[in-house]
Order: sequence, then C-alpha cells, then structure tokens
Amino acid sequence: MAQSVDGLKYQKYPIICEKLLKEPKIRFAGFVDYMGNLILGDFRKGVTPLKDESERRKIFLEVALRVRTREDFDYNVGPVQYAASRRAKVVVMTFPVKDKILFVSTDPDVEIDTIAKKIIKICGI
Repeated sequence: MAQSVDGLKYQKYPIICEKLLKEPKIRFAGFVDYMGNLILGDFRKGVTPLKDESERRKIFLEVALRVRTREDFDYNVGPVQYAASRRAKVVVMTFPVKDKILFVSTDPDVEIDTIAKKIIKICGI
C-alpha cells in the first residue's frame, strides 16, 4: 500500500483495497482525499503502472476536482454512485466513499456495470 492510514475512521480502507486487488480485472485500488492526495492504495501484484508517480498525482488531483464538481448537481439529480471512463489501455472508475474517493483502474476489456456492482458490494456503499 502506498501510505498507512491512521485512526479507526479508516480501518476498513486497507481491507477493501486488499479485497479489490484480488479481483483479476482490477489493476489498482486506492483511496484519495478531496485534495487529490493518495491516502492508501496499490497495484495488483504483477501489474506494471502505465503512469509514473508524478503523473498519478496529477490524475488523483483531477479526479478530486471532477468529483467535487459533480456534487454541485446532487440536489437536482441525486448523488453519483460511481463514474467511469473507458480508455484504450485502462478503465478508470471513481466511487465517492464518505469523505474520500475510491479510485479503481481495471483492464480495458472489463464490463463496467458488472465490476462497479461488485466494487460497491465489496465496499458496502
């Protein structure tokens, strides 16, 4: 895992990441705060990252900004359960979880709704 998590408030996050990384299609699972900082997360064993650490930090910041922007529409259309973006080499998904964002990347051939439902069940959200 990238960083440790202090306090009881986040004690389930490492367990959630470990469970998610057992899924064969999930490449990365981690929790990001609303400032774009990776709280904890890791790649599945054997996965080579597509971006270096500084590029991943930019991605996490962009994700935090997008999630915050989407919250402006919660009043009218309801809160976001998850958001996904399919790219040629990866599918990126975000899930608001309390005061953090679960960031997941998967293999590009994943069925988005199927894996999203599985992630939601594992996280209990």
